[in-house]
Amino acid sequence: MSSITNVSRRRFLKGLAGAGALVLGAYYVPKALRHPNSQPGRTEADRATLHPNAFVGIDTDGTVFIVAHRSEMGTAIRTTLPMVVADELDADWKRIEIDQAIGDSRYGDQNTDGSHSVRSFFDVMRQAGATARSILILAAAQKWGVAPTEGQTDLHAVVHSASGRRLGYGELATAASKLPIPKSGIRLKTPEQWRYIGKGMTSYDLAELCTGRAIYGEDVRVNGMVFASIEHPPVIGGKVTSVDDSEALKVAGVQKTVRIDPFKPPPGFQPLGGIAVISDNTWAAFQGRKKLKIEWDNGPNATYDSEQYKKKLQATAREAGKIVRNQ
Repeated sequence: MSSITNVSRRRFLKGLAGAGALVLGAYYVPKALRHPNSQPGRTEADRATLHPNAFVGIDTDGTVFIVAHRSEMGTAIRTTLPMVVADELDADWKRIEIDQAIGDSRYGDQNTDGSHSVRSFFDVMRQAGATARSILILAAAQKWGVAPTEGQTDLHAVVHSASGRRLGYGELATAASKLPIPKSGIRLKTPEQWRYIGKGMTSYDLAELCTGRAIYGEDVRVNGMVFASIEHPPVIGGKVTSVDDSEALKVAGVQKTVRIDPFKPPPGFQPLGGIAVISDNTWAAFQGRKKLKIEWDNGPNATYDSEQYKKKLQATAREAGKIVRNQ
């Protein structure tokens, strides 16, 4: 006859740390792992039975939802980061559903550029998966009445090697959801234990991308959505001196025009300025933009000649250079 034993947090953390594992202090845990319910109900992971952090959700049927908080830019990042979570969770990739997040401060940096998604979030994703795995192990240990150190994960299940007992993640989701989230002492896998990381994986979206079923950003429609087409200055740094938008506003579907302030040098990632035509649809925005009558002040770059600049660069490249190092 099995019994349920409540294991103290101290005993649980000592058990996890006793296996020679890497232990990360609570100071390292990002906001997304500390406050999973800051914006409840926005993803399937949020609504799952077990939701130990913002990136992971597990339902009673064993489905594991992993949130992709970065944007897919053709580099399979929507597959790569969830794959890291799945590896630490010991989840069956066939039972994973990737849950695309919208913009939300709880996920941290979502600015997808610079090829730094993995570099910036590899450890965060590992910890998200390992945290969920730790809670599942504890839930199983309590069901079996054994110490957490006697439980370990196999593919999508917690096993007790000594007795041969086994519980699937779906079977443990409800019990695990009632346990406190550990704030430290999370055991991470060693590279030798990795199931997916570094092994190669087919893109989660490959079939949809190849068959035209994938949903891109410009495919999304929401209530009250409008479309814009922008007439930028013909020269970088140019400014609008005057605009006549009367004909643009006569185009069916055009709602209004909006002046965009010029940037403050250097331009960086700032808007370049100009006039935006706001419309009910893209066609109306394009047609309205063509009918704008704008007077420009092109500023100091008005005399810029790209051909002359190209010749200057070529001539400079042929000049004798200064030797900085000769090895």
